[in-house]
Amino acid sequence: MRRNESRPSTGCLLLAFTAPAVFAGAAIGADDDWLQCGPGFLIPERPALEAPESGADPGTIHLSADEAEAVEDGISRFSGSVTVEQGSRQIRSDELVYDQSEEVIEAKGSVRFWDEGVYVASDGARSEIGEDVVTFAPAASFMLESEHGHGDAAEVRAFGSERITATDVTYTTCNPGEPDWRITAREVEIDRVEDVGTARDTWLEFKGQRVFHFPWISFPLSDRRKSGFLTPTFGTSGPGGAEVTLPYYFNLAPDHDATLTARAMSSRGVQAQGEFRFLSRAYGSGRLAAQHLPHDSKFDGDRTAFDLRHRHRWTDRWSTDIRFEWVSDREYLEDLGANLSQNSRSHLPRRFDATYRGDGWDARLRLQDFMTLDRTIKPEDRPYARLPQITVRTNRPQKNRAPNFELKAEATYFDDDSRTTGTRVDLQPSLTWPNRTAGGFVTPKAALHVTGYRLNRTDTEAALDDDPSRVVPSLSLDGGLFLDRPVTLSGTPLVQTIEPRVYYLLVPHERQDHLPRFDTVRPTFSFAQLFRENRYTGRDRIGDANQVTFALTSRLLDDRRIERASASVGQIRYLRDRRVTLGDEETETGRASDFVAEIEARPTRDWRLRAGLQYDSGAGRTERNVLNLRYRPDPRSVVNAQYRLVRNVDPARTIEQTDLSFAWPIGTNWRAVGRWLYALNEDSNRTLEAFGGMEYESCCWGFRMVVRRFRRGDGLDAAEDDYSNGVFLQLELKGLTGGGNRTEAFLTRSIPGYENEF
Repeated sequence: MRRNESRPSTGCLLLAFTAPAVFAGAAIGADDDWLQCGPGFLIPERPALEAPESGADPGTIHLSADEAEAVEDGISRFSGSVTVEQGSRQIRSDELVYDQSEEVIEAKGSVRFWDEGVYVASDGARSEIGEDVVTFAPAASFMLESEHGHGDAAEVRAFGSERITATDVTYTTCNPGEPDWRITAREVEIDRVEDVGTARDTWLEFKGQRVFHFPWISFPLSDRRKSGFLTPTFGTSGPGGAEVTLPYYFNLAPDHDATLTARAMSSRGVQAQGEFRFLSRAYGSGRLAAQHLPHDSKFDGDRTAFDLRHRHRWTDRWSTDIRFEWVSDREYLEDLGANLSQNSRSHLPRRFDATYRGDGWDARLRLQDFMTLDRTIKPEDRPYARLPQITVRTNRPQKNRAPNFELKAEATYFDDDSRTTGTRVDLQPSLTWPNRTAGGFVTPKAALHVTGYRLNRTDTEAALDDDPSRVVPSLSLDGGLFLDRPVTLSGTPLVQTIEPRVYYLLVPHERQDHLPRFDTVRPTFSFAQLFRENRYTGRDRIGDANQVTFALTSRLLDDRRIERASASVGQIRYLRDRRVTLGDEETETGRASDFVAEIEARPTRDWRLRAGLQYDSGAGRTERNVLNLRYRPDPRSVVNAQYRLVRNVDPARTIEQTDLSFAWPIGTNWRAVGRWLYALNEDSNRTLEAFGGMEYESCCWGFRMVVRRFRRGDGLDAAEDDYSNGVFLQLELKGLTGGGNRTEAFLTRSIPGYENEF
């Protein structure tokens, strides 16, 4: 005969058990994290709960058993498939004794407990209802479904729903029976109010071997950020020798955090790295990072780096932007940097911007300077400091078939210790009258370029005017058509557009060789350059022009009007010589510019192509060529191929490179990664950077190894080849370590489309 009883709850009878989901960083609970595990992790099926009566108190305790008897003095004994249910919680045992006077329940013999995503098994459980304490002992085991975690403990005690303690604990996220790693702790305490846990006398074991010991650790119980150690990185490199980095993450508040890293290099010493990040309404977003290496044994001195970035919108109209980088010496990035692009940086920016957005106009104040690292850059070629630069411009929406007035104004003081300095004031008023329809557009424009200087000339320029000025008008007419037709490719209906465009520009010649060159250079020629009013950047030169641009663009659009492919080609036809130069150029007498073309195509979801071409028809050669091809059939697989050619007047400075990179699965658990950046120079071909590595991912841990060889410097001067070698290792235990490691960041930077698997 089976007995059933229901009674209101007077305390915490059942346990909602939680164990550490992660050791530090973010919790891991997404299904994708455990795809390698298969069906090995299964919580025993819980018996079906009896449907509660409509309107019943969810805190009501339901008790059923095969047999029940009253012993004495308010003590009741239940036996035979005893089941206690309370809300989503259920406990089953062979025997249960209830002492009503002492408010104590004891379950004995094969005690099993279920809650949402939690399972606990023990030889016994004791619930002190008055004290709101539940104890599982002896020998409790537990499983946590969302964290894929399980373990054992000598004793587990729950103090209400707020705090849990356990002794002699083991924990892992590996499948049962396959504990590649586990942690053991003498004592664990879980605070469910703060959503954190602590452990004492903890060992990390990997493949049966003890690896690390922590007298005390703290971990999060959910995806909330939590202070703790992040994944360490091991490796070796030419500049630093054998290297170990150990980061520690500080979760200071919801809107700011910090990371402190110790980087030990056998050839140089121990470097301290710190990073502070913040994101708040009151103070904006930003990052403050610093590095210090006391007494670099190879450099024979202290070495320091500093990086500050901050943006904030103080009001709807006012905002600021700060960028400041500094290193103690010019070789810092080459010796201690992490990648080729960082090693080859020639300047470090220092900038402060304050911007005001008005109604139809905005203004900006800028203070800007640079720290030049490349010793080969001559003083006269280094950028000027702008102390300050003030710009004002209108930004009203452009009206169709109506006059539109625009104004750009700038006042800048250019400062330098060894060259001509001074103030430049520039005004650019313009008037446009656009006429746009669904089938085309015509936009005439008239502009005036007014520039004045007040200079502090050097001794070699003393005979020149200290207050030169210039006024240059310009006229342009821009027009184009939008034509389309239906087409079918490989059975797919598409829409093809034909977009011819003609742009005419007239700028009279004005002598300007008496003006200084503060910030004016000749930009890289591209398709966008075909439609610029000035062939120079900066305001020190306004190029004279009488020219017509002819261009054609065609696109393929699918039925959702999404662009599947596009191609553009264009050329400038010159109607007269160009006499304005930068001083080191000759008058340009050619009647046509180089052809420029751009292609972008995504014929399928997996393939993507981008290409650009600049062709000199007079010389019969390609001046610039870029080709990018990417194949990415799924998030785990990507192959990139790039060819780049940038021709220079000096053949030794011509850049011709191939760049191959990939991340590709090899079987279920392994993935290969690699990159080969190769320079095709006339004097000598050589590798600029090459690395290869393997990634391994199992159910509960992953391993990554990368072997790298790269050339320090810009890769142009073969006489100064200086290669560095490096080996980097990373071990990540799922659900234990997480977040922030140099190896993952390096692969993300070096392999476009790379995604971390762990």
